[in-house]
Amino acid sequence: MNPMLRVDDLHVHYGIIHALKGVSLEVQEGEIVAIIGANGAGKSTFLNTVAGLVRPSAGTVMFLGKRLAPRAHEVVKAGIALVPEGRRVFGNLTVHQNLMMGAYLRSDTAGIKHDEERVYKLFPRLQERHRQPASTLSGGEQQMLAIGRALMSRPSMLLLDEPSLGLAPILVKDIFATLREINAEGTTIFLVEQNARQALALASRAYVFQTGSIVLAGPSGELLRNKQIQEAYLGARGADRKRRRQSKVSQPPA
Repeated sequence: MNPMLRVDDLHVHYGIIHALKGVSLEVQEGEIVAIIGANGAGKSTFLNTVAGLVRPSAGTVMFLGKRLAPRAHEVVKAGIALVPEGRRVFGNLTVHQNLMMGAYLRSDTAGIKHDEERVYKLFPRLQERHRQPASTLSGGEQQMLAIGRALMSRPSMLLLDEPSLGLAPILVKDIFATLREINAEGTTIFLVEQNARQALALASRAYVFQTGSIVLAGPSGELLRNKQIQEAYLGARGADRKRRRQSKVSQPPA
């Protein structure tokens, strides 16, 4: 099967800093795929490069069999939408106006209206606040708005950069449940996520980035059982130490 997204030997430089070092990966249509890794591993740089916000030094990005131009508006036209890190909603615009910004390349009035109603169905709180400035929303509501704005371009692939960042656990659970629903409706999802446990629970496959390269990849279940992943990203080492200390405390004196 030909992949929906195919990236071959991607390199990115920021001056003398080699941020991505020959990254190659694939995403099949209908998948949820995650990238996990420490801060500074190149995760966001990779996603921004696919989205056309960063120009690569070398390598190719293919989407639906065609090479993507490294220009953001061309990437959106091709069917990819990015939910950026930190939400980046337009604070002085209302919820409705933010959603309309997501549809700026479209002219099908009826389709735009239909998709706005779909966003409100996914995120009822946005409908309740559709006349409010985005700056008055909570962090979780702004994340909902950022996802909704991306959906207004009617993408076939949704890119998300750290969707759980700064959110309370209950809101993270709600956001990730909605992402599953969006995926079930036919949108392929490719996300970068610092919360490795949440990412691996959501995605079917994942890639692990380290200093600009992929060091591990595979089904999420396998990565969850991988000791290296557990110790580096899931807090397993600390939990083991805690259990050992508790065991020593509970043992009766000799």
